[in-house]
Amino acid sequence: MKRCRIKLKFKTPLHVGYKEGVDNLTELFIHSDTLFSSIVNAYNKLYGLKKTETFINAIIKDNVLNISSAFYYYKNVYFYPKPLGYRFRINENNKKRLKKVEFVSEDFLYKEISNPKIDGIFLYNEDLNIDEKLYVVEERPKITVDRKSSEASIYYFSTLRFGKNSGLWFFLDLDESIEKEVFSSLKLLEDEGLGGDRTYGYGLFTFQVEKVEQAEIKGENNYLLLSLCVPEKDEINYILDYKIKEKTGFIYSMYTNTLRQPLIRFIAEGSLFSKKVFGKILDISSNNLNVHKVFKFARAYLMPIKKEAQYE
Repeated sequence: MKRCRIKLKFKTPLHVGYKEGVDNLTELFIHSDTLFSSIVNAYNKLYGLKKTETFINAIIKDNVLNISSAFYYYKNVYFYPKPLGYRFRINENNKKRLKKVEFVSEDFLYKEISNPKIDGIFLYNEDLNIDEKLYVVEERPKITVDRKSSEASIYYFSTLRFGKNSGLWFFLDLDESIEKEVFSSLKLLEDEGLGGDRTYGYGLFTFQVEKVEQAEIKGENNYLLLSLCVPEKDEINYILDYKIKEKTGFIYSMYTNTLRQPLIRFIAEGSLFSKKVFGKILDISSNNLNVHKVFKFARAYLMPIKKEAQYE
């Protein structure tokens, strides 16, 4: 399959909710299952239900597509989730600040860094000269009106606004047989947006595609998880270090009313495996939706990294 890096440049703020009924919280990046669902929904609008079912069956049976979560970039500097359990050589005064780091620049996965710098949740080489905040969280006031009393009340809606040279990126592996349709779906998402409150213009973006080669690492590797994943039973033994991400939400379909999704516990981004694992695509279909099945993407997107990177 062809591996691409997709860079999303957001034209408007982004809101990705993760707690039902709470709008003043937002995810700080986009998880792989959300990206997959967005692409499939756009695909369905373009090509219809029958072709979408064929598309999904090809992904399930023939593995023609895999996708990572979307992480931060600054110009041509790409950030990855910090590998759990790995230690990085930094100044002793920064040890406490290191605990708050969630993302590391690509250089940290492959070589020693002479001038490490911690900036909030980011760790990168100071020589990169990153001179802007990659994002800020903005609280936007909104008004809701009670239907009975007509009384207005204010609530706050959190969004991410990205810096001038910043945005989100993700890996997309796909077979040439579906390449045209997938990129057409991404083009539709440019106009429709990602995340919540798209009717208000949130989540609009443009994207760039860059073909990349898989990193070749000599010697033995560990594998860094770049997506959400539900491993197969025989793959659990390969977990070195992990954290859990719980997700629920709603099923949005063109063919029915909104339905609740079940709670799913994923192995989260930044977890480590000793060997390659595959993961699953979960069937979360509801008995109240008989028009089509509903799937949750939980396959592993893995990146090899050196064992010598000070694993604890």
